[in-house]
Amino acid sequence: MRRIPPAHVHFFTTLTTEELGHHHLLRLYTFNVNGTSYDQHVHQYQGISGIKYGHYHAFYGVTGPPIAVANGAHIHLLQGVVDLNLYNTGRRGALAKSAQMEGIIVELHQHAYQGYSSIGFGYEPW
Repeated sequence: MRRIPPAHVHFFTTLTTEELGHHHLLRLYTFNVNGTSYDQHVHQYQGISGIKYGHYHAFYGVTGPPIAVANGAHIHLLQGVVDLNLYNTGRRGALAKSAQMEGIIVELHQHAYQGYSSIGFGYEPW
């Protein structure tokens, strides 16, 4: 009988490319998936960027397959382009506070991002 590898997640953080004189911080945990360093599994992810100049961006994607590193662990490549800044709602006053402190950018734009996740963690026992 084939055993299913344990489920796990990865953490990811990076800065987007600079557009219109600013960038955004991205921080996320991937959705959990059963997998190993050698089985070509991928993780889905989604989130919203940090707020800058009175706006933020949504983003989502699928990681690349696992990249084996030391001790049997693995990481994943994440890359993509954030959504346009179309839906800037109140976010509990954070957008207004950002606009007051930093200014406001209303031009529609996007940012690219790329980087590697942490090694997997939160493994269930086999």
